[in-house]
Amino acid sequence: ARQALQLDDGTRVLLDADSAIAVRYDDRRREVTLERGRARFAVARDARARPFAVRAGPSLIRDIGTTFLVSRDPAGVSVGLLEGALAVSGGGADAGRVLAPRQQVSVDADGRLGAVEPLAAGADGWTRGELYFDRRRLDALLEDMNRYSPTKLRLGDPALAGLEISGSFHAGDQASLMQALERGWSLRARATGPHEWTLYPSGGRPTKR
Repeated sequence: ARQALQLDDGTRVLLDADSAIAVRYDDRRREVTLERGRARFAVARDARARPFAVRAGPSLIRDIGTTFLVSRDPAGVSVGLLEGALAVSGGGADAGRVLAPRQQVSVDADGRLGAVEPLAAGADGWTRGELYFDRRRLDALLEDMNRYSPTKLRLGDPALAGLEISGSFHAGDQASLMQALERGWSLRARATGPHEWTLYPSGGRPTKR
């Protein structure tokens, strides 16, 4: 389940399911490490003017009075800005990127920064319990959806992993997801455990959509 936190300085953090942060404040700085998952930060002004930063893998996100999103997975980190301004740096000599509202940037696992892009539609949908996917790989989509439910969906055929899925789903509603995959992508789900369903092609090899 999502968890709302308020840090000592008044900064508000909304943690997604299966996400974790570590907080380190001292006399000179405020620093939060996103250990896994994703979070939305609404940074409070600090009476002592201590800078606020978030570390996620090789990336460093420096607040300039903002509300922003950070998501971390094995492939890297994605940072999206909702309000204010934000500076993002990677692990190399790259000068970094400064984001304006409704922009995002990705940092790969080696610290390489991508190009600044418009913030994806529905990027903050998880804060309201809605997940939006635009040509998302099925293996990554299932990893996202599985974090919200005790019922886990698995792949019965490795060839399905790269199937691209677009749509909007309520977090934790595995039944609706299975129905959508059966109708729109010709998959079938079979119960393979007390809280587990496995997806298979219903006929021939599925095609990308």
